Amino acid sequence: MKAIRNLFFICLIALVSCQSNEIDRNKTYASIDEMVEDIRKDISTLTTQEFHELMNSEEAYVLLDVRLPEEHDRGFIPGSVSIPRGVLEFRIASEKIWDEEGLYVPEKEEMLILYCKKSNRSPLAALRLNQLGYKNVKILTGGWIEWHKAYPEAMEDNIEEGGTVAVAAEEEDSGGC
Repeated sequence: MKAIRNLFFICLIALVSCQSNEIDRNKTYASIDEMVEDIRKDISTLTTQEFHELMNSEEAYVLLDVRLPEEHDRGFIPGSVSIPRGVLEFRIASEKIWDEEGLYVPEKEEMLILYCKKSNRSPLAALRLNQLGYKNVKILTGGWIEWHKAYPEAMEDNIEEGGTVAVAAEEEDSGGC
């Protein structure tokens, strides 16, 4: 009888711990801001300074720009791969996408760093990557805007034809996430 009781408690503990790591699919939010803040609690972050130091280190990472292609074309962080949030789940493991970039499909254990415009879309994207089994996902706090403010000189060499630093700066004041 004691063995059955112990087995019951072990199963109960395992069940509770598994449920605490799952998203409450029945939870509703008053706003997207509330949802993003809730998700942010479980996502690792990097400041622009920490990321700049990482860029200058030997540590391996994959940098994903989850903004729309037209946002990426106006300016991007050097070394980033553009995979918009809306199609991230479909493209993250696509060999074709990564071949076009001259890269390999990221492994589930690799460090993936995500950024968007203001750091509101990237937590949502990070959540989905975590759900797909990626174990080392981080977001760049402040997104493109904070990066552009801290390191504007990095933008001059990577603006696509037709885009300018001024256009990228204008984008900061427009809507979007």
